[in-house]
Order: sequence, then structure tokens, then C-alpha cells
Amino acid sequence: MIEVGIIGAGRLGNTHAGNLAKIDGVKLTAVYDINDEKSKAFQEKYGPAICSSPDELAQKVDVVIVSSPSDCHIEGVRAAVKAGKAVFTEKPFCRFASQAEEYRSLLKDFDKPFGIGFVRRHMLKTRTLKAMLDDGEIGRIRFCNVDLPFGSFQRMYDDWFADYKRSGGVILDMLAHHIDLANWFFGPAKRVYAQGLLLDPKQELPSDYVSATITYANGIIVNMMCNWQRFGRSGEVMEIYGEKGALTMNSTQTLQLAKLGVPVKEIEIDEKAQSVGFNNASTGNGFLNEMMNYMDAVRAGRKFTPGIPEAFSSFAVAEAMMRSAETNQIVEIN
Repeated sequence: MIEVGIIGAGRLGNTHAGNLAKIDGVKLTAVYDINDEKSKAFQEKYGPAICSSPDELAQKVDVVIVSSPSDCHIEGVRAAVKAGKAVFTEKPFCRFASQAEEYRSLLKDFDKPFGIGFVRRHMLKTRTLKAMLDDGEIGRIRFCNVDLPFGSFQRMYDDWFADYKRSGGVILDMLAHHIDLANWFFGPAKRVYAQGLLLDPKQELPSDYVSATITYANGIIVNMMCNWQRFGRSGEVMEIYGEKGALTMNSTQTLQLAKLGVPVKEIEIDEKAQSVGFNNASTGNGFLNEMMNYMDAVRAGRKFTPGIPEAFSSFAVAEAMMRSAETNQIVEIN
């Protein structure tokens, strides 16, 4: 039996707790949240013991799941590494470059399964898209567009999520997923230029926006637009153009393949999703797949992907994007 503790009893903590209950051989045994009322509600719903600190929790379990606010992730990871326990942390990896530097030292010799919550890598449609790109379905890739508007944002200024200094806004919270996908699909990024609102507190109500261009080492150009608004459209589109055609992934459960001279083809999500490396779970729930895949890695004592390298590479691009938007300068990525 794998005993699991969750640090952070909010939305994602509850998501992970519900999915852990569906996995054989896994038991949620501990919870910690700085808010006692949240811990008590979590205990009433799922039954774990309440701990008084991340360190106490890490000592009691085999696996630590960190789903606290973004700027606090490193506290939970630090406790898990100190206790020598496997750890899965929600994205983003961290909020500040200084925290990333601490991670380099903290994780240098860490040999337990480390996972980061890039849940889109565990979705069947994303795995199908990756397999088609690897098969050369659209030939050599030239550019990619990501369109990610959210028109139902409701957070207020008393919420950490609406504080750019704590959350990193749309760049670090929402686009972190698509930055990770672009890194997975296209390789290392070379430079970034971005402009954005950065959750400007001069606004009457919190909202955010960024427009960014990432150039990859192989010449692929990726344009990303993301916003948090209280009106307007919501959606998710990632379209990838190659020399032979274009593949589009959106919020539906199918992909679209467009090639010159033929009708657009709807691609059903099929066994191609199974051909991409590390993923074995095949439910329609990406978060459940993610936890099933991670717990498989824990049982086997093997490395997990996305893990430490992917956490660093995604944060490097996101941090460069934030720095570019803050300074209005092109930022090179080392």
C-alpha cells in the first residue's frame, strides 16, 4: 500500500484526492493546509490525518503531493526531499528564479520519483497529437499558434491567485501547460519576446493578458495569446503547421488534420495514444491518468516524465516570458 499525503487542500488537492481513491493500492493518509478549516473539511471528506506542517506530513507518508499556492510549492518539495520521499508537485515548478536556483541544489542528487503536474501530457488527445508529429504526418514543422482566452475569471484582489507577485498570472499559471507542450513537441527554446498586463493592480477588477513569441533552437516560431477576463469567449486552441499540413487540437475530443487539396479530417483518439513512451493509463480523465502513471513509477522505483528536466525547462521559458513582458526586451534562454 502506497501511503500519500497532500499539502494544499484547495481545488487541485481535492482533485487529486478524488482520483487517488480510484487507484488500487494507494491510500490518502495525511493532509496539511495552512488554513485549518480547509484541512478539517478535507479530513471529513476523505479521512486523512491532519498534520501541523509539511515536515510532519512528509515523515508520515511514502509520497508527498504538493498542491499549495504556486509561490509555496518549494516548501512542500523541500520537506519531501529532506525526508527522502517521492514527490509530485503541481505546476508551476516555482514562482521565482531564486527558487529555481534552490531547486538545482535541492534536487541535484534526488533519486526518488519526481513528478510535475503538466496534466495535458496525460490526455489521450495530446498523446495522439504527439504520435502524429513523431510519425511526420505534417512534415517538417514551421510554426505554431496557441490561443487561450478565459472569459469567466472571477478571482478578486484578496485572492493570492490575482496577485502577480504570487501567481505569475496567465503566463506562469495557464501558459505553463502549453509552454511544456511546445518544449515536448519542438525541443529547446532559444528566445522570447512578450507584452502583457501582468495583473496590473491599477485595474478596477483583476484581469490579465499576454501576447508572446517564442523562437526555438530549430527555428520553429510559436505565438501564444492568453487572457483572464470577466466577459468574452473562452477556449483552447493549439495549431501546428508543417510543410505538409496542419494539426489542430482544441477543447473537443478530436484533432483536425488539414492538408492541401483535401477536406479537413477529424482524427479520432485511438491506440496511437499508447505509442508515446511513458503513459499507460487510458481513461478520459487526464488528472486520473496522471496519478495512475505517477503511482506506477513509484511502485517501480523509476524516474517519471514529466519530471525534473521538464520542470526546469518549462519554468525557464515562462520566467523569460515574464521578464520580457516586465522589461519590454527580448530575453535569450540559456
